[in-house]
Amino acid sequence: MIIITSRLDKTPPRRSLTKLFGAHFWPHKNWFIAGTLFAVITALSAVGYAVVLVFVGNTLQCQMQGGVGDACDQVLEMTRGTGLDTANAWVWLGIFSIIALTAARALSMYAMTMFNNTGVQRGLVSVQSVQFDALTDGDFARVAGDSSGGFVSRFINDVNAIRDAALRFANNFTKSLVTVIGVLIYLFALDWQLALIILVVYPLALGPVIALGNSIRGRAKKAQQQIGEVTALVSEGLQSARVVKAYGLETYQKDRARIGFAERSRLFLRVLSQRAAVDPILEIVGGIAIAALLGFVSFRIAAGTNTLGDLLGIIGLIGVASPEVRALGSITAVAQEGAAAADRVYDIVGAPPSVTDAPDAISMDRANGALTFDDVSFSYPDGTAALHGLSFEVSAGETVAIVGPSGAGKSTVFNLLLRLYDPISGRVSVDGHDIKSLNANSLRGATALVSQDTALFDDTIGANIALGRLGAEQAAIEAAAVAANADEFIREMPGGYDAEAGELGRNLSGGQRQRVALARAILRNAPILLLDEATSALDAESEAKVQAALADFAKDRTTLIIAHRLSTVRAADRIVVLDAGQAVESGTHEALKDLDGVYKRLVEAQLN
Repeated sequence: MIIITSRLDKTPPRRSLTKLFGAHFWPHKNWFIAGTLFAVITALSAVGYAVVLVFVGNTLQCQMQGGVGDACDQVLEMTRGTGLDTANAWVWLGIFSIIALTAARALSMYAMTMFNNTGVQRGLVSVQSVQFDALTDGDFARVAGDSSGGFVSRFINDVNAIRDAALRFANNFTKSLVTVIGVLIYLFALDWQLALIILVVYPLALGPVIALGNSIRGRAKKAQQQIGEVTALVSEGLQSARVVKAYGLETYQKDRARIGFAERSRLFLRVLSQRAAVDPILEIVGGIAIAALLGFVSFRIAAGTNTLGDLLGIIGLIGVASPEVRALGSITAVAQEGAAAADRVYDIVGAPPSVTDAPDAISMDRANGALTFDDVSFSYPDGTAALHGLSFEVSAGETVAIVGPSGAGKSTVFNLLLRLYDPISGRVSVDGHDIKSLNANSLRGATALVSQDTALFDDTIGANIALGRLGAEQAAIEAAAVAANADEFIREMPGGYDAEAGELGRNLSGGQRQRVALARAILRNAPILLLDEATSALDAESEAKVQAALADFAKDRTTLIIAHRLSTVRAADRIVVLDAGQAVESGTHEALKDLDGVYKRLVEAQLN
């Protein structure tokens, strides 16, 4: 059940958004510089509308006054040296000026949008790449401990929030700021008293707008986290569709989804309630400013101090400046949502890994495969204890089966050997080297893993096998498939080795997926082979063929096998029995079944 509390994050705000912009967007500054230049042109074109309105208004007033008065004087001053000295010429000048300004503004807006969007998209590629790199190179515990939906949300929804913040800033900040500054400068030139009204009234909105923006950040972060949970819920429901149908869980799943969707809606509305308050505040303040300006100008016109052109110009300036002031106000709210998303980006990127190579880590050219677990204890990050002083040795080239009841620690042995985790105490060694002293890539390069959860990628079958050794030739790929008893069914598929495996191998049966995974491990040609229930999805005939192929492949290799089937473990050179995180028995199948111990009980349970 999805349960999200509404308690806001009380931690102090971080400068994550500024840091993120500096690291990932600033390298593409040339695009933003070009966008800024066109934003300035866009803003100046908008201010130019007001200048033209002043000219047109004064022209009309001059005509109405019979060609005399302050309005005529201003028109003559504005057209001095142009050769235009008639009212009709002045009107046509105004019309063509509007057309020219409109064309300039339209073209500059297009260029501004394209340049800024290009810069933002390139920055987002960097943000997403660094997140994925951090998850791929970072601790396995981090990925295993969180839901996939949460990570998907970070790559999609959080990045969308960052994109909106970046685009709003790139497109609106310069354009809106230059427009407002241009309006104020022209107002000062037109009448400094009018400009003072704007400077006194609009700052009244700053306090409420900034306060709303700051409170949005915590709520936005909570909403973004809940999106991840909803994403995980939907993904889980679709991937488990077979179980849902088989157990009649449709109502249960639909109820879970409704609760998640309703919570998502509630949190979204909480953010929106504050974001939506920004425009009304600015609208009220803008209305006060407009009323004050119009009243003041009307009084001045009646007194003969201002002209009709001044009134039209002020109306034009207000029309130009008002949406830009609102845009500047909304930037605060959007920036806080982007900042909340940036915080979550740095939760991933800034998390220090707990499993790292030592500064003097050594690389193995080719491991012999001697393995040692010496008094190893381990608990998972959630506190679940897995191993308690586990000790056993595997000679190079030996095949050892690891058996035991569920929860005995079998898969944990593989996790530690691959150094996905480090033990709490004790030592895991390969060829006498503590694996903490080895370069992790060279350690893992010496192993080939086939697990019961086959990991196939959304690519061709041949490409999935080739992941065992990138750059392998097609002949080697096909030879590995033959060894894994996969070549026959692959060739029967439309496209053969070029057939699509599908997401998580959905186009293949369970047994086919395992044979492709086996082929990948065989192609890797590693000296240490780790088989975790590698044949559990195979029928008896296919298992026999694969076992024969593995027997040939395992010669002169160290092979560790986790399995429950007797047919899989009985041929091992030795069997190590785990119980409650300790090695309690060790020997051959024949020797262990004669003991009155854990292995004998496991054998009897399986036979019965």
